[in-house]
Amino acid sequence: MEKLNFIKVQREQHVFILTLARSEKRNAFSPTMVSEIAYALALANSDPEVRLIQVEAEGPVFCAGMDLKAFEDPLVDEVNPRIPKVEKSLAELFANLDKPSICVVRGDVIAGGFLIALSCTYLFAMPHVRFSLPEVKIGLFPFQVLALLLEYMPERKAMDLCIQGRSFSAEEALGKELLYAILKPEEAELDTLKRTIVANAPLAIAKGVGALRKLKENSLTDKYAFLLDELAKLRQTADFKEGMAAMRDKRKGEWKNS
Repeated sequence: MEKLNFIKVQREQHVFILTLARSEKRNAFSPTMVSEIAYALALANSDPEVRLIQVEAEGPVFCAGMDLKAFEDPLVDEVNPRIPKVEKSLAELFANLDKPSICVVRGDVIAGGFLIALSCTYLFAMPHVRFSLPEVKIGLFPFQVLALLLEYMPERKAMDLCIQGRSFSAEEALGKELLYAILKPEEAELDTLKRTIVANAPLAIAKGVGALRKLKENSLTDKYAFLLDELAKLRQTADFKEGMAAMRDKRKGEWKNS
């Protein structure tokens, strides 16, 4: 693995942990940081041993969004010559994952930080966390965040968050169904969810993630025929045969991801 300057990665059994590590800049993402995230996600996505991606962050702020200075002036951005340059939205990078992801927010989520938080399959937040979209206060608009918000709430409510630009609590985020759960000190719910995900058939989950992506593209002429075909393909896999045998023998499945 190449040396990374703005994120840290590690693997704990089947869980790939990506940590934002630019706390001195409130984890605001620069072009190079986005490229490093793209590099790490590609590694996780291609590793057959990885069944779940977990996103964390160092420091009191989870992510303050885009580093405007670094995006406007390339000289400000600290380039990592070892990492291929990627010019894609963070939301697009996460949307192309074939594996589920969990975002664990222990600090405030601001502006473009939503692109990471809302792009993950599951979102946990500590009780003290605040969420805010302040772009309109400086003459911008959170266009990409709006697209993600529309996956969770009605159009008028999503627009209201973007137009008012006010901050709101983790409890409010839970009420808006942006959060999967509020993280308690013992983190038992998070640990249980991770164990459940990695225990289930990884190939089946990956195919489900891919099918959902196809459904969102609205390019299918017959979505039910497509889904039946995907089901038929899974029924031919070694993991399905193993799953049936494990159910018959009343034991846990030993997945081969094939």
